[in-house]
Amino acid sequence: MKRLFVLFAFLLVSGAAFAQDEKPQSEGTLMIVPRLEAEPAYQLNGKEWTFDLGYTSLYTVFEGNLGKYFSFSFSNHWFTYTSSFEDTKALYTNTWRADALNWCDWANVSLHLGGFALTLGKDYLHLGTFENDAYDFDSHWQINTMLWNTYQVYQWGGSLNWTSNDEAAHVMFQMTSDQSMEKPFGSRYLRDYAYNLFGSYEFESVTLMASVGHFCIGWMGSLGVQGQLSDALSLTGDAYFSKDYYAGTLKLAAELGDHFDLFAKVGYDYGRTEWILEGKGFTGGLGAYWYPLRNSKDMRVHALFNYDGINRVMNMSAGITYALNLKLF
Repeated sequence: MKRLFVLFAFLLVSGAAFAQDEKPQSEGTLMIVPRLEAEPAYQLNGKEWTFDLGYTSLYTVFEGNLGKYFSFSFSNHWFTYTSSFEDTKALYTNTWRADALNWCDWANVSLHLGGFALTLGKDYLHLGTFENDAYDFDSHWQINTMLWNTYQVYQWGGSLNWTSNDEAAHVMFQMTSDQSMEKPFGSRYLRDYAYNLFGSYEFESVTLMASVGHFCIGWMGSLGVQGQLSDALSLTGDAYFSKDYYAGTLKLAAELGDHFDLFAKVGYDYGRTEWILEGKGFTGGLGAYWYPLRNSKDMRVHALFNYDGINRVMNMSAGITYALNLKLF
């Protein structure tokens, strides 16, 4: 697997060389995003209140392209605080682990040739309910599935992508490390790595998605559909099945003018593996976004109420997120 590191380094160096020749086409942007959140919760079984700071963190996203043929993307969170500063300490002690969350969400570089793209580095695995948001700071763990909240979906490896000329069809094959490993390239045996084939096709207002892969949780296939029902309402529905895990989610989102969004999500989880928390039941939540700035959605205030039927918990969440966008070159 050391060859992957060599190739990754070669792409970075080559990208810099191409950037010199194609400087007018090179660009890089930096986004700095603080997120402050408060999350009280009520345990129905124990009949007691708990409180933590939820997804409170500081994120940065650095991405762009180097010339005509290369692009790069890096995203991380510098700290996280829920109940103690030990949460942040663990982010850094886990830096080179594949089985635990760490401060680097993804870091990759891509080579683009026609409709093909070769991506190497750390990336998101396209599996499961396709519930991944564009960035982690847009996510609400309270209404995500057990797969998302338990499985380490950011892994090191590579993918080969193909996109049709009209950008309607997309196919991706990924080979990555797996959270059953302690280190990202901790095994010399190919069978220990994760493999995933993902495809999507976009019709006029509907996108169909499917994937099949093999991970430490076994074989898993998934189906999804996402569509715009109107200019103000979007509907996403997806379900996936595997040998030992089942989940389905339905999400609705509505834009109410330029400053307010409403969203609702319901799902059913069923898991029986050592890699996904055991439990089954319904979860659901209702939330709202408010964008207080004029002609901008850089600042977002959110409120969310949800019920977790697996753990019998009622969660409430309120917070604010601000995205500072800087053009570096």
